[in-house]
Formats: sequence, structure tokens, C-alpha cells
Amino acid sequence: MPGRTKRQPSGRNLELYYELVCEGRQQAEVAARFRVSRPRVAQLRRQVAAWVDELLPDEASQVLHDAGQRLHLAIAIRQVQVAADYGAYLAHFGGVSGAAGFGHLLAARDAGVLPQEATARMRPRKLIETAVRMARELTALNGLLARGPLFSHVDPSALSAGQTPATLRSPMCPSGTLG
Repeated sequence: MPGRTKRQPSGRNLELYYELVCEGRQQAEVAARFRVSRPRVAQLRRQVAAWVDELLPDEASQVLHDAGQRLHLAIAIRQVQVAADYGAYLAHFGGVSGAAGFGHLLAARDAGVLPQEATARMRPRKLIETAVRMARELTALNGLLARGPLFSHVDPSALSAGQTPATLRSPMCPSGTLG
């Protein structure tokens, strides 16, 4: 019986792992940059690697041996999943950028600088906070995806279907090709 699905790592933890596996930085350097201990960097590396392994289809695991390539494919797959799951909800807030703007409106309301009539017309706080969280998650995934080789070379819908490109150059991870 399979275990519980691992939660997606935070944007910070994905960035940390990216620096380790794609940029080839040493754990001590990454620990100093992210202000965590070296044992914590090692722990986060294992956690993100486990998340990547769980997210990737079996076929991808068999052909992609480089950790950086696997990370980029996992991020692309997750981005497609999240966009599909959150799209309808975020559409009620004007999409990702609109939801981010609602976050600023909440801050203005909390500071007391938003006119009362505008405050009265706002959606309930929990709905706005959910949209803002969703938008931040998608923005973080999109930022990481844009740094990788799959951003402009592969149709994301093909990735979510478990298809793996056979010979895709990986400019962001110097180890070579995807496949």
C-alpha cells in the first residue's frame, strides 16, 4: 500500500535544491546563503529528491539520471497540475496577477487605508487568502520553470501525460540532455 503523497516543497527549498543539483554549489555555500545548517541542507536535499522521485512517472525515472533534469521535469509536471487545479478558482480573482493584487488590497484594508465602501464589497478574507496562496505557489513554480530547459522546448501538457523528450539539451544543468 503506497504511503501518503509528499507535500510539495516550499519555493525556498526548491531553490536550495536547484542550487545544489543544477548550479553545483557546495552544501556549505548553500547553507550560508540560505542561513541554515549544513545538516539541514542535507535533510532538505533528501526531502526534495524524494518529492521529485514520487512525482515523476516511472518512465522518466528510467531515462533521466541527472538530478537537475529530474527536478526540472518534476517542476514542469507540478506546474501543469497546479495550473489545472487552481485555474478556475483564480479566474474569479482575475488570474494569478489579479489574486496577487487582492493580497495588496487585504494589506491596505488591514492598515485602514482602504475606503469603507471598497472594504464592504470585498470577498471574504479566507477566500482571498486562499487565492493569494495559490497565486504565490504558481508564481514560484513558474519562476523555477523559466530557469530550466523545459520552459521553451516542451509542451507542458505532454509532460503531465507522462511523456518524456528523448534528446532535449539541458542548458541550465550542464550535465547534458534530457533522455
